[in-house]
Amino acid sequence: MGNAPYRRMWRGMEKEFKKFRKNYKPGANWEHHTDNIGDDQLDYFNKAIDYLKEKYPEYIETRFDAGKNITVINGELEPIQTYMSMSADRTVIIPPQGVRVGLCTENLVELLALHIESDNKFAEPLLKYYHDCLGKKIKDYSYETFIDDYKISIAEYMFKPIGLINHGINDFPMRDRAIKAFETFVLGK
Repeated sequence: MGNAPYRRMWRGMEKEFKKFRKNYKPGANWEHHTDNIGDDQLDYFNKAIDYLKEKYPEYIETRFDAGKNITVINGELEPIQTYMSMSADRTVIIPPQGVRVGLCTENLVELLALHIESDNKFAEPLLKYYHDCLGKKIKDYSYETFIDDYKISIAEYMFKPIGLINHGINDFPMRDRAIKAFETFVLGK
């Protein structure tokens, strides 16, 4: 397959980042939040695209061809759309709109890294527990592979908050959590 199917995704990410970068004003105040990220952190978005270009195509294709650990991605998994049953036997996600195939960590990244905990030293116990629970149902899915999936998903989901910001939804805390997740998980800082 090569990189052709992914070029559109990367162009979209690059386009969102260029628009964000063009409109970025360090020190601007937005609804009780001072927008102040440095050039190093802005460069993480370019690094994320490079990381995805390097890892994503081969990773997805080899996994898909082997029939392993590919899932339907909802695309809108946020805490407000998750309802827990009074019994411990099920979780309902509203709306159930499976829109594409991808890594099984994408919705997890959106929920955990962008909304709950972005720093790997605090997220790691949650991820280990999550993986242990997954291991009860899914076989041959090592923790190392799970974390590699999680890193790729972080690189992809870094662009969600800047897309929102570009469309007037100034969720700078989500953007900052995405940056922190990329910094601590992918770059290992």
